[in-house]
Amino acid sequence: MLRKLSIAVISLLLLACTGHAEPSTSIGVGNPHPVSDYTCQDGTHLAVRLFGDRASVSVNGAPALDLPAVGTEETTYSNGRWTLAIVQGRLSWGVGRAAPSPCTSG
Repeated sequence: MLRKLSIAVISLLLLACTGHAEPSTSIGVGNPHPVSDYTCQDGTHLAVRLFGDRASVSVNGAPALDLPAVGTEETTYSNGRWTLAIVQGRLSWGVGRAAPSPCTSG
């Protein structure tokens, strides 16, 4: 009886320790590659995860696509069709040749 109780308590503790925390919008807090949510001026919703050499971007809840870093600054990510740019801490999203739309976190 005591052994079964011990196993149950240990199982509960393990379950409690593996709970998922809410994603943080602060880069590097608790996760080296957290997801940050943005809403763009054109109404697009982005979930962005930066990896340095690439960015993983989910657009309006669709499966994420990987955009490679362009240039040496690693602040612009593009595959030629979609472009994510971060300039002086401000993020923008562009599709094709259209003017990029500024985005804000949250």
